[in-house]
Amino acid sequence: MRGRLSLVLVLLLSALVQTVPVSCAEPIIIRISDWQSQSEEIRVDYFHDLFQRLILETTPKYGPVQIERVREKFSQGRLLAELRAGRLDVTWTGTSMEREREGNPIRIPIDMGLIGQRVPVIRAKDAAAFAAVRGVADLKRFTACQGAQWPDFDVLAASGLPQVTNVHFDQLYAMLRAGRCDYFPRGLAEVAQEIETYGGSDLMVFDRLVIAYPMPVYFYLAPGKEDLARRLEEGLRTLLANGELRRMLSTHPSTRGAFPLERFNDATIIRLPNPNLPPATPLSDPTLWLSVGSVGNGPS
Repeated sequence: MRGRLSLVLVLLLSALVQTVPVSCAEPIIIRISDWQSQSEEIRVDYFHDLFQRLILETTPKYGPVQIERVREKFSQGRLLAELRAGRLDVTWTGTSMEREREGNPIRIPIDMGLIGQRVPVIRAKDAAAFAAVRGVADLKRFTACQGAQWPDFDVLAASGLPQVTNVHFDQLYAMLRAGRCDYFPRGLAEVAQEIETYGGSDLMVFDRLVIAYPMPVYFYLAPGKEDLARRLEEGLRTLLANGELRRMLSTHPSTRGAFPLERFNDATIIRLPNPNLPPATPLSDPTLWLSVGSVGNGPS
């Protein structure tokens, strides 16, 4: 009798567990980096807001998650190490062959390639000199400021362009002012917000010149996060299909300064190859990319 009663209780408890709604389950915690705080003055929240939008878009299918922003600042070189160590679940960064060997990217450029469309911030007194630039040979007369550990350094170096580097973002604008470099190439979607903080009458965004190369920014995930990878990819493809990804780029406070892209139609475009671009980069899909200085979309 006692055995039958125990069996009945086990079956009842099992039935109750199986009928608990998914919405009552504890949400999964996702740890995402906060490294995009380039300095104490500037925050680029587009990538966080996009991540939250993707989670919201996919919650009906995958359920809720709790997003935990890891406030520690990491260098770009350390980000993937933090993923591999399990201290982060997801981050974003410009890609390279080395980074794709070390990490797990979702190969959809989350800024539609705008980080690789760069305008130089220069000293205002040098505007006439930069107006004469027509190609790589002309640009070699000038020295670029560049972030240490940025994939962009290798792109410019491969074309023989002189550069000086600093690991501290704030110092790059100080170096430009001090004459240690001649220009600081900045992505179309980031320069407007930066110049509001670091600009002044002595500096200007020289938007008559664009240095363009394919440089996708991807979400990278920690090992074992295959479900999250599928979820984010599905969400990204939905936002691409309905045009919401481009609309978000063109309206978000952190990125809207790049638009309208048509204002660059008359700019001089210097296109550089990216020797560290992984073979799996989806260059052949024009729906994934925005570009300037040419008709239609597509990577540089």
